Amino acid sequence: HMTPSEQPGRSFVVEGRVDGCSGGRLRGWAWCPGDPGAEVLVEVVAGSAVVATYTATDFRGDLLAAGMHDGCCGFSIRIADPTLVGATVQVHAIGADGVRIPIGEAAIDEPARGAGSTALMPVAITGHRIVGYLDACGDGKVRGWAARTDESAESVRLAFFENGRKVMETDAHRWRNDLANMRQGNGSCGFDDPIPENLCDGLVHEWDVRDADTGLSLLAAPINVLLRPGVPRDQGRSLKSQAIPALARENAEPPLRLSVVVNFYNMKREAARTLTSLSREYQRGIGDLAYEVLCIDNGSTPPLEEEWIRGFGPEFRLIRPEHCDPSPCGVINEVARQARGEYVAIMIDGAHVLTPGVFRETFAAIEADPDAVVALRHWFVGGDQRWLSEVGYTREQEDVLFERIHWPADGYQLFHVGAPIGEHVDPWLVGMIESNFLVLPTQFYCDIGGLDEAFDEPGAGFANLDLFVRAGLSLEEGVVGLVGEATFHQFHGGTTTNVSDDEKDSRVRAYANKYMRIRGEDFVGLEPARIKLRGVIRDKSAMATRDHTLLPLKLGVTRRVRQGIPDLHFDDGARTYLQSAYAESGLYRQTEWMGQRVALAPADLLSIQAIIVQQQPDHVVTTSTDPGVTAFLASVLDAAGLQRTRISCVARTAPAAQASPRIQVVVGDPGDPAVLAQLAVEVADAESTLVLYEPDTGDAATLTARLQAYARLVSYRSYLVFLGSACGQPWLGYSSNWYLAAIRAFVADSPFVIDESWTRQWVTLCPSGYLRKVDGRTSSLAYDHSLDNFDELLRSC
Repeated sequence: HMTPSEQPGRSFVVEGRVDGCSGGRLRGWAWCPGDPGAEVLVEVVAGSAVVATYTATDFRGDLLAAGMHDGCCGFSIRIADPTLVGATVQVHAIGADGVRIPIGEAAIDEPARGAGSTALMPVAITGHRIVGYLDACGDGKVRGWAARTDESAESVRLAFFENGRKVMETDAHRWRNDLANMRQGNGSCGFDDPIPENLCDGLVHEWDVRDADTGLSLLAAPINVLLRPGVPRDQGRSLKSQAIPALARENAEPPLRLSVVVNFYNMKREAARTLTSLSREYQRGIGDLAYEVLCIDNGSTPPLEEEWIRGFGPEFRLIRPEHCDPSPCGVINEVARQARGEYVAIMIDGAHVLTPGVFRETFAAIEADPDAVVALRHWFVGGDQRWLSEVGYTREQEDVLFERIHWPADGYQLFHVGAPIGEHVDPWLVGMIESNFLVLPTQFYCDIGGLDEAFDEPGAGFANLDLFVRAGLSLEEGVVGLVGEATFHQFHGGTTTNVSDDEKDSRVRAYANKYMRIRGEDFVGLEPARIKLRGVIRDKSAMATRDHTLLPLKLGVTRRVRQGIPDLHFDDGARTYLQSAYAESGLYRQTEWMGQRVALAPADLLSIQAIIVQQQPDHVVTTSTDPGVTAFLASVLDAAGLQRTRISCVARTAPAAQASPRIQVVVGDPGDPAVLAQLAVEVADAESTLVLYEPDTGDAATLTARLQAYARLVSYRSYLVFLGSACGQPWLGYSSNWYLAAIRAFVADSPFVIDESWTRQWVTLCPSGYLRKVDGRTSSLAYDHSLDNFDELLRSC
């Protein structure tokens, strides 16, 4: 119910409601409509005793939508006293005059408690004007962020409790660029701290996260967290814990060099190409290699025919298990036990087509080390099949791709119509988590237990990943990863590759949970250092993955544009190359703003105008000698309605005329102390100052000193923009302009950070050049730059 309090003599009106109690938490809201900014204290009473108090300042979107000020008038009170379970409590709101107004009652239920399963991260953090998330907890670290919803620059201190006892505390003050991009505080509200070693015992703990200053809980309910020791990924991983019973191998005569075990289920179309790629006619340079291909038909309808299988060559044999389980692990192990080959290749998914040098390069690696385990990387035919499956890509369209490369005439042409799974721009150098053509000494495969049959879900879940990791950890030398050879996954109804992202994520999460139950730990792949690279690049398209978008495939699949992942599809190296090429070409000199040339990238003009609109500066300082820059600034200020904002432009000589009366020219060298002193006087009465610095020297030490000098003019949360940082090292290899070195040295010892949110368009002349002030909060008039280095100030006292 709602109880307004409006009695004679009162100076306020309280409104509130108790929504109810769930999981031991009492929820509701309370506020003063006549004084929306006033905080209302909520009191919980059982009988005549006050059992809890709370300030109703929690943010709730529904309250904001209802017009209740800023939405920060909710409460969520944890009732920890077990004797109150089942009791009905009264809730009062206490306004500014101290009068208690009843706003409702509720029956207290059992507190929410974990049932042994761990919380699914991230977990929301909400409280007294505090928002954030606990992103991860485990592996020796706790990570996340917490920020205040008001304008306070004070960081949030979090305390972690177990069974009512504080076990650790952290200060959420670390800079995170993603938080700055989301406009969460000033970006300096992250935490990433070690968990005390005595807690990292591999067990599940029930934790509560509280505001260290008030002691109030910031979680909806305590959470269960699995606290494992924080060790390097491979160090300390016990092979004993990974071990499964060895397989008893049957004597097979006569012996062969290789047995390929390939599993099929309802994929005759895909099987035809897979088996062709395993044939003697297709594989190059194998001479009289003695091998067999054991083709498992794991319950297909209609079944594969034995005559059809033998049509691929005398090496091919069909195996139909008497009993077909959803998981192929059992039948693959049974077939591997009977394999005649000295080495066995496991292909758990029969939809993969091989390149033509796989056998040759595999045995070249085995000749170098007879105990080697050799792995191939995955590629997709056609590109990202998960996305393509959502937008109408079909098997028939994939058939067209095979026709266009005249497969199987040259199997290396697959690289022209494929993309590496994961789409890394350096596909041969990134780590591996599994292989669909994993070659092991057959006895070794049996000794480590083969595929773990505990992975009994359809498709076998993480069984293949588990085999890859166990094999890699069992060998001192790790795994040999072939370069230049690969398997290409064809489009079919697989359990994870050809389903929607939501369904894939759901299945993968189920597989991960099953792995945790079997192994007692989360899945962790092999370290890249445990994968030895070997091979030859025989087709340049195997390296030029960035050129794939230029191929004239023209299949007409969809009008939709795939949602790309910038950090994956266009890495730092590609961006650096693009920015260098842009600077070298001089295209930025052709940029125009309202008919006047401005020597900046169009994306930089958009970023600077957005900063001006966001910051509403009272004063702008620039050292740019480009008249187009000052004209651009004046134009933007006019458009933004900032009529009183002044522009101070540093120039070595006075110009004949100015584009705007708001521009004041300061004549002199930008590094002259007299010039800097004059600028300080001009911005003294400005509450918000923006500085655009264009360098006139390339020396890193001199530049760093100049940046430090101009930084003193910048107000809290505003920017110092380094114009033209792309015109120096390391973007232009022989340049004597060490701009990036100066920026990094400046940021390392100042209250500024590089805000990359303004260079997300990539084509910029100012990479790493948007520097935001995140520490200190004062006007330019009262600003004391000595406070930026507090340690030095203390030493001087």
